Amino acid sequence: MNLPLRTAGRPWRPALLALPYLLAATAFLLLFERRRDRLPDRLATHFGGSGRADGFTAANSFAYQGLALVLSLAVLFAALAFFLELEVLSWRALAATAYAVAALIGSLMIWTVLCNASADAPDDARLGLATLLTTLLSALVAGVLGVLLAGLTAPRPRQAVATPASVAPRLPLGASEGAAWTRTVVSRPLLGIGVALVAVAAGFGFAGGWTAGLGMAVGAVLVLPLSGARVTVDRHGLTVAPVWAPRPRLRIGLDRVVSADGRAVDAFREFGGWGYRARSGRSGFVLRSGDALAVRLATGGEFVVTVDDAATAAALLNTLADRARRRAGTGG
Repeated sequence: MNLPLRTAGRPWRPALLALPYLLAATAFLLLFERRRDRLPDRLATHFGGSGRADGFTAANSFAYQGLALVLSLAVLFAALAFFLELEVLSWRALAATAYAVAALIGSLMIWTVLCNASADAPDDARLGLATLLTTLLSALVAGVLGVLLAGLTAPRPRQAVATPASVAPRLPLGASEGAAWTRTVVSRPLLGIGVALVAVAAGFGFAGGWTAGLGMAVGAVLVLPLSGARVTVDRHGLTVAPVWAPRPRLRIGLDRVVSADGRAVDAFREFGGWGYRARSGRSGFVLRSGDALAVRLATGGEFVVTVDDAATAAALLNTLADRARRRAGTGG
């Protein structure tokens, strides 16, 4: 089974996705400075369906806001490239999106400067259909370029190591011995998205876009607490709780455990993404692809939680569940 590509830890991949935004910011700054003497203090920055200006911004504010937007997007896509685990197709799609958005935003900012520089007054500025079509075409070309560059730099897929499941593993324990196992797992994608949202919120806030910045900050508050979990196996069963808070927590008692094993899972292919997932009789807390503890339940379903050293957790859980069944059978 092929597992997703790990783009994390490869500094040139974030640089590849940040590059078009740095180029767009440079082109915008050079043009703005070159035409600064021809620009009015108040720029037409929003245009209606007819192409007529219906919104205005101070020239210097427009420059700061434009740079904040472009650089915030650079940080966002660079963070996604660094933290996400992607298959080849998804990596190319992310690169295409990054390049297309950079071309779209950069072109609109550049055309805004040009149409204001050529108008006698801000109210006379026009952004016509031909300009919009040119902008869309540039975004399309940039997206294709992103796909090509991603294809040239796509890493090779990793091969999963199959875990034999014919016999559920056991951890030897004496009759009077107790044991507990706990590990912390952090989702690099969710952590990266949360950090990127914080950076974008700060960028918008610095530029004066507090409404958009507040929305990004709320998103960060929702995402960051869910970016990590503590997984525990003990006499109570299997417990999954957030790293940063005691609640909410999910617990599967020993009486519900039929068997457990460690295996490799693909977050997107098998569960459709990260977080708490439910699909086709399976549920789970999936924070990444890779090693996972899979528990077959008495109801016939399966619960999966991604965590390192899952084989040890499975062996202990099987042993504790066996002990609980024996005690229940003897009434002790």
